[in-house]
Amino acid sequence: MKFLFSLLLSLNLASVSIFGTVFASQMLKKTAPAKANVVSADMILKRADDVRCPSVSYFMEVNVVNRNGDETVKVEVYTQGRDRTRVNTIAPMRDRGRNMLMVGEDMWAYIPNLRRSVRIALNQKLAGQAAIGDVSRMRWWGDYKAAVLSEDKKAWLLGLTATKKGLTYEKVKVRVEKRTFRPLDADYLSGNGMILKRAKFTDYRKVAGAVRPTTIVITDSHNPEDSSTLKITKLEQRESPDRYFNQNNLK
Repeated sequence: MKFLFSLLLSLNLASVSIFGTVFASQMLKKTAPAKANVVSADMILKRADDVRCPSVSYFMEVNVVNRNGDETVKVEVYTQGRDRTRVNTIAPMRDRGRNMLMVGEDMWAYIPNLRRSVRIALNQKLAGQAAIGDVSRMRWWGDYKAAVLSEDKKAWLLGLTATKKGLTYEKVKVRVEKRTFRPLDADYLSGNGMILKRAKFTDYRKVAGAVRPTTIVITDSHNPEDSSTLKITKLEQRESPDRYFNQNNLK
């Protein structure tokens, strides 16, 4: 009897020990902090780009309205994939036919009175504060290395550094809304970090299959009164003929 009592007692203690271990394990699982959903800077940038413009070939009409008294410039933009863009100048009339072609980071403009194409740069002026690259090379993902500089409840602040030569801006800081991945505003910087221009992305509307910004206001960082407003009046997914992207067919 004494042996049987000792055996039952040891079995009970073992059961309590096992139960206690399992219970403690379950409690630890419940009280352990959940891992936060970490989104990479590269993914944030790609999602923001997909909001700004289609990832496939598209056609776009843009009016550039300037506060400095320059005439309004109207252009048509045709893209083929990521690295081919043709920009046709529609207005003002005296510049009609001054068409531009981007292939990779190379850019040419057809000068009607010279009857030939000349090399130009993406950061050259289109009108007012708008550079040619602001309409011809709108996507950042693939051109810049991204890092999250800071964040708050509403948005991430990304720092972008160019990975290729000849881009419109060497560095960019852009705020991206967390809930929608919409770009809110950006600083365009030189290589040494000097702010050259500031941009705001507004008037979000459904175009080309998604809600996108249809107004971009670009302001001189040193003179807030000097700004250009890019109004996207039309944007649609569209394939364009290969001949549009041939330097010999710019005129």
